[in-house]
Amino acid sequence: MNDFEETELSDSTEGGWRPLNMLVAIFIGLMMALGATDVTLRYVFNAPLSWGIPVIGMLLGLTIFSGLINVTRENEHITVGLLDRFITGRARKVQIVAVYIVSIGSLLFISERMFTLTVQHYVNRTFHEMIDIYNWPFTLTFGVLTGISALFAAWNLVRVLKGKADELIQPENPDV
Repeated sequence: MNDFEETELSDSTEGGWRPLNMLVAIFIGLMMALGATDVTLRYVFNAPLSWGIPVIGMLLGLTIFSGLINVTRENEHITVGLLDRFITGRARKVQIVAVYIVSIGSLLFISERMFTLTVQHYVNRTFHEMIDIYNWPFTLTFGVLTGISALFAAWNLVRVLKGKADELIQPENPDV
């Protein structure tokens, strides 16, 4: 599949996905602007933003976990296709199913850990170590976004098992 082909899943600008893409873009833009401002203030005026680094870190987390939904939904995770050309037919499908099962388990584990951390932060009223902001809204958001990603991974797995996802089974570069 080349970059110009359109599939049911590949166009994330349709439907309700455009706002999520915009949100990821806003987080990235804010990180860049804040980072540039902090560096300029730090090295030109020797007066860095006291809250710059922790806020950039939180924006990075929001960017990663928000983007994870689209990456999972569109099956665009970074993969190493070195052995894909040697695995064909039924073995390829077994490999893909195994990868999805491990991915879903990993995403659910991360989500569960985030929810557990959220409860701990909320009960203990934990603030960020560098700025006075509660941690629990961020860990809760990360947990929810990871859970949504796990649902999309499960949806892709069901599509593979039903045989309705040929684009998910094909090696990325069959001519390599």
